[in-house]
Amino acid sequence: MDSHAESLLSGLSSLTRFSCSDMSLSDNLQRLSGMIAELIDAENCSVMLSEDGKNLKVRASSGSLPDAAYRDIVKRGEGISGHVLETGAPLLIDDIDRSEFARHARHPSSSKKGMISVPIVIDSSALGVVNINGLKGREKFVQEDLHAMEVAAAFIGRIIQTRQLRRTLESRFAQMSLSGAAQTRIADAQNPERMAKILAKSFYREMAGAGFSPAQIIDAASEIISELGKSVGRFQGRIKRG
Repeated sequence: MDSHAESLLSGLSSLTRFSCSDMSLSDNLQRLSGMIAELIDAENCSVMLSEDGKNLKVRASSGSLPDAAYRDIVKRGEGISGHVLETGAPLLIDDIDRSEFARHARHPSSSKKGMISVPIVIDSSALGVVNINGLKGREKFVQEDLHAMEVAAAFIGRIIQTRQLRRTLESRFAQMSLSGAAQTRIADAQNPERMAKILAKSFYREMAGAGFSPAQIIDAASEIISELGKSVGRFQGRIKRG
């Protein structure tokens, strides 16, 4: 294994240990864009998301992306990012000036013509794109860079999906479900095991009704258990400190 491949593996290992903060999704993606740029040793990285599956907007970037880029809307099938969103296939371009996307180059005067664009896939659908360009210490991007970018994009998709599930849990229908279960089974409130079963059934019913798959529901439940464990640990720590 060459030194570049080893560097990518080390960087991906660090990336997968990334822990989302309580900041907004955009702020977390901002941190990730910097990590991805550093991973590939590139100057610029941008993360674009589509809320409707048709239009892309920049949500985070690292490097010299102009402010105007945050206001731009890229339609599905338009330009490099729109093409990747539509096809769901990654692109590695050695020289954008010699590609079919030459007129979409953001830095036409730059001597660094290579770029990589990969889809962010959630539930088999491309709902975003990660772009990177401006390679620093090497002549051109290689296939290992493309594969590393695909892993990074998959990780971003996982983070987005987890946050979507969290929002669902915090949404009104989940709160109503919890409230309803508590009101109809007041006597069971004194029985933790019984109450846990009621909440579990209610949780599954509401998540399934919202269209989530069994695998997604299991992921969400695992996330909840993890967060509960952390909360209990913090609570116990405060009690011990008095």
